[in-house]
Amino acid sequence: MTAAEARSATDAPRRRPHRFVVAKVDEIPPGERRIVEAGGREIGVYNIKGRFYAMLNRCPHLAGPLCEGQVVNAVESSGPGDVRLEESRTYVTCPWHNWEFDVETGRSYWNPRLRARPLPVGVEGGAEIEAAMERGEVDRIPGPYRAEMIPVSIESDYVVLSLRPARGGTSS
Repeated sequence: MTAAEARSATDAPRRRPHRFVVAKVDEIPPGERRIVEAGGREIGVYNIKGRFYAMLNRCPHLAGPLCEGQVVNAVESSGPGDVRLEESRTYVTCPWHNWEFDVETGRSYWNPRLRARPLPVGVEGGAEIEAAMERGEVDRIPGPYRAEMIPVSIESDYVVLSLRPARGGTSS
């Protein structure tokens, strides 16, 4: 490679990554969600019974914050007195009007022609992610990161450390 080719290779604009590291698997336990910003969009990432799902945080009905709503299962009935929970179908409900959208397909329960936007999400190994980040193919979602705060106080020339979680700040 000539010096001019090397300069043009380093001067070339880097492609924006389309994949983002959201969290370690154990940072989003089953039943929890995390709403992140990736590529200029807000996205809800859900752990439902150990499987991960992601949706654009925008309700297609009236553009509400879809991912701030509840996660519910389908309820089925063949008639009065016969009610059963269908755990294989899970919906995200918009907090504005309770419209329900399937977490896998994005299809609306109320209007099957209307769809929320599900996004691909998966679990990948640390070594593969590190290599992809070095190549510029994957980016990280910025914090907020939480540090564990431990209150410390001074009592009669003794430093006393408390291992109980801080409540409303540290004491001095």
